[in-house]
Amino acid sequence: MSDLWPFLLGVALGAILASLSFWRVVCRRLLKPADVIIAASQDILSGNLGARSNLVGSGGLDRLGQSFDAMASHLQSSLDKLKEHETFLQSLIDADPDGLRVLAADGTILMANRAYCRMLGVEREQTLGRPCYASSHRRTEPCAPTLITCPLHEITVRGEPVKTVQAIHLKDGAEHQVEVHAAPLTTPDGRLLVVESIRDLASDIRFSHEQKLSAIGQLAAGVAHEIRNPLASVRLALQSLIKQGEEGRVNIDSLMDYLKLVDSQIDKCIDVTTRLLKLSVNQSGQMQIVPVRTAIEETVSLLSFEAEKSKIDIVLNLPAKELSVMATDGDFRMVMLNLMQNAFHAMPKGGKLTVAASADERWVDIEVADTGIGIKPEMVGRIFQPFFTSRADGVQGSGIGLTICKGIVEGSGGAIDVVSRPGEGAKFIVRLPRPGII
Repeated sequence: MSDLWPFLLGVALGAILASLSFWRVVCRRLLKPADVIIAASQDILSGNLGARSNLVGSGGLDRLGQSFDAMASHLQSSLDKLKEHETFLQSLIDADPDGLRVLAADGTILMANRAYCRMLGVEREQTLGRPCYASSHRRTEPCAPTLITCPLHEITVRGEPVKTVQAIHLKDGAEHQVEVHAAPLTTPDGRLLVVESIRDLASDIRFSHEQKLSAIGQLAAGVAHEIRNPLASVRLALQSLIKQGEEGRVNIDSLMDYLKLVDSQIDKCIDVTTRLLKLSVNQSGQMQIVPVRTAIEETVSLLSFEAEKSKIDIVLNLPAKELSVMATDGDFRMVMLNLMQNAFHAMPKGGKLTVAASADERWVDIEVADTGIGIKPEMVGRIFQPFFTSRADGVQGSGIGLTICKGIVEGSGGAIDVVSRPGEGAKFIVRLPRPGII
């Protein structure tokens, strides 16, 4: 029996060693790869999308780890592409000068562009996730659709685009009138979203006045020249009278001649300022009968000095019989002024500007043609867009002159178009209704 104990002890020790060896194999081939995979998955869940198991063996768990790594790489690539698309989409809506926001069906703001945030004076993070009524209307509860035209409510009920004017709170804290264009957007998963474009109506008015002031400002040199000459004549006449008075040789005939000269020169100054005031006056928007020849000739007279300085010949081909259109007098003159000044800019080395008019029973067509560099075909469709500018004289323009011209003409019931070829100049055609047509 004593000889059996060493044998049994050896067997037991062998069994223990075999178990330990087996356990080491299990830990190395099963438990350790599993721990690595678990750790990598936890890293990914915590936001580290670059975490990998990096297992290279041929065992079952090694192959599972390699599949996990491939799946994680594919997931990271897909998320990177998604972020690129989101960045591109945000940049796309940020490029729009009007305020834009995208609403969920419950009114939560999902996206907002730079112009919208600037309009409200907030950061984007302060806008996203907030209800639309809290962001723009500073309300604690949704707007009552019976008291206000709510684009979100109207689109939810009817499913059609909506255009309305509302009062919202902008960054200065005061209420401003804005024009809202809203349209439905259905996502691939069937969700209904609402896209709103918001334009501050005060900005439209400001741009219009800024454009008028800019155009009138460019006339300053010509107006000063036109006024300086009559004033110089007035001064000479008065100096002569003063000298004659000091010498005691003033006679009634000489006095009357000088006074008539002063009176006529003052009339010239008044005429210049009157023509200028017709451009700068803030019109009420009331349509009236505008004489085409008179308005064009008076506008051209304001540009005569600038044309002479720029070596530009102005030719008027206007019918002997006065033509009239239905428009706003000041706005019509501003359209003509803008088109003529644009023609000047297209001829930095000089050229010819031709203004012509013709009419049928319904319409009057006014053509403003230059011999400048012309417009590239790819730009013809963009020149009436806001903030688009490309001047031949190298000066950076505001990019809103032609946009305002188009708005004025179309607001008067007419149309404006352009015909041009590079190197052959450009011709703008303004068509306006004759009196009694609208």
